[in-house]
Amino acid sequence: MNTDSRERMVRSAASLIRTRGVNATSFSEVLADSGAPRGSIYHHFPEGKTQLAADAIRWTSERVLAHLRAGAPATPSDVLKRFIDMWRKVVLTSRGTAGCVVAGVAIDTDAGDSGEIDLVRSTFRSWSGLLAEQLRAVGVPSERAAPIAVATLAGMEGALILCRAEGNAKPLDTVAEELLRLLPPATSRPVPSGARRR
Repeated sequence: MNTDSRERMVRSAASLIRTRGVNATSFSEVLADSGAPRGSIYHHFPEGKTQLAADAIRWTSERVLAHLRAGAPATPSDVLKRFIDMWRKVVLTSRGTAGCVVAGVAIDTDAGDSGEIDLVRSTFRSWSGLLAEQLRAVGVPSERAAPIAVATLAGMEGALILCRAEGNAKPLDTVAEELLRLLPPATSRPVPSGARRR
């Protein structure tokens, strides 16, 4: 069994989980969506749906982090807008039906299941950590960067739920507008260490 069928299954699982959650996503649906052969289920995912969901989280997280790192933000609003616009595309493309894979797993997972919850926690922390790092890099004071990053992440996750309820992007746009108000005025990019000041 090649890795291509495994990758297709992970992509399909991510797509289905973000619209249905983990419990409502079956292996048969993942197979139908991915076109992978039935025998590939336990060959690639011997631990079952838990392993598939974990891989869907990792696959999603890699793309979120790569998207954020691909930009070169010059202002704090650039940092937030890049993250916000990524989720706006998800809402618009799905017509309000899709949310976040990580949240989909978190909601359907028993809080006592340390393995899955640990992965959810570390994933969210990596996203907010990178947002905070980028905010600091464009001049947001260190003591404000982390709280703004967490508020942005929480705001977007909540907005995705409201967008599903409304079937449109209006809640996300409202939340985005309020998040941008959290940014301190007139921040500027600090001079990189080692750079010569004139």
